[in-house]
Amino acid sequence: MKYYIHTFGCKVNQYESQLISEKFKNDNFECVKKPEEADIIIFNSCTVTAKADKECKYFLRKMSKLPNKPKIMLTGCLVKNKNVCIKELLPNIEIIEDKTKLFNKPQNQMISGFDKHSRAFLKIQDGCKSFCSYCIVPYVRDVLWSKPENEVIPEITNLAKNGYCEIVLTGIHIGKYHEGLSNLLEKIIQTSLNFRVRISSIELNEIDDKLIELIKQNPDKICCHLHIPLQSGSDEILRQMNRKYSSKDFEKKINKIMQILPDLTLTTDIITGFPGETEKYHKETCKFVKRIPFAKVHIFRYSDRAGTKASMFTNKVFANEIKNRSKDLFEIDYIKRKDFLNKNIGKKRKAVKIAIGKNIVLTDNYITVPIEREKLNQINGIFEVEITDKSEI
Repeated sequence: MKYYIHTFGCKVNQYESQLISEKFKNDNFECVKKPEEADIIIFNSCTVTAKADKECKYFLRKMSKLPNKPKIMLTGCLVKNKNVCIKELLPNIEIIEDKTKLFNKPQNQMISGFDKHSRAFLKIQDGCKSFCSYCIVPYVRDVLWSKPENEVIPEITNLAKNGYCEIVLTGIHIGKYHEGLSNLLEKIIQTSLNFRVRISSIELNEIDDKLIELIKQNPDKICCHLHIPLQSGSDEILRQMNRKYSSKDFEKKINKIMQILPDLTLTTDIITGFPGETEKYHKETCKFVKRIPFAKVHIFRYSDRAGTKASMFTNKVFANEIKNRSKDLFEIDYIKRKDFLNKNIGKKRKAVKIAIGKNIVLTDNYITVPIEREKLNQINGIFEVEITDKSEI
């Protein structure tokens, strides 16, 4: 029997797909590269935005029309969203709400590799209880879970021995790791194997002094990069979003971090067009983003998620206005990326291969650098690379 697995969404989903894939391989299934070659298609879905829902449904319809008539198994966050009914759309799909049933050992979630990648993602936490007013995630991943340290360390050790020299720690709300993210990092970096750790994303209020100091004191073990979601630079919008900080809090904390880690690469998320966001609030966000030393800004257009508090707000922003505001932010992001890269051109940083078959490498400070294939084939592990004018972030 042959299987094809398609993953849509975040790093946590990608890690869980690897768990599923290893389960099927252990059961003597053969993994194929094309869905039309498969007897079974497993689709690990996402529902974080309306666009994600639309793209997931499109993929399912497409797969249901394949001439080989594969069995389609749907799992992931889309099936946990009570506002989406897939059975009415495609009645022959097998829906698996509890994806741990597709893992080898649901109580011992560990991977041995990461297919088609030179880096590995490692899920150490799941679930969220923050209930930001725009977010569906706490409704579809509502159980807080943390992987015990005595499972994290062996998994990292195994991945490092299998050649993965960058391991990205990921979770739905990684700062809620029950034994403390800083405490876990401290134990991880004591492992003597040749690998480095990257933190995928962390909330502002969960960055403690110990974490900052660990990054400073261990540049070869912890990547000099933090992704800290902002979402808005307007205090009124932050309040409506149910974020737990003000713009002043954010700026004060970032200034403190950058004083200790002047070489840190700082990336963030912004939602534009949140209900009630006036032109005044939009301009406050633009001004704030310009002021903070972001190297890269991920920009998302607000979309209603049925069941969330924000979906019931009446003062919605028109779609064409959201589009125009996103353009303003993209222009700011373009300038920030360009300035950041210009400051780094000519510098040498430690890098790893980013993915099998791609002629690019990733530096510790989150810059991708193109490398000639012949040269790339001669290097492994963590190596030094010079940042060029063809590099990107």
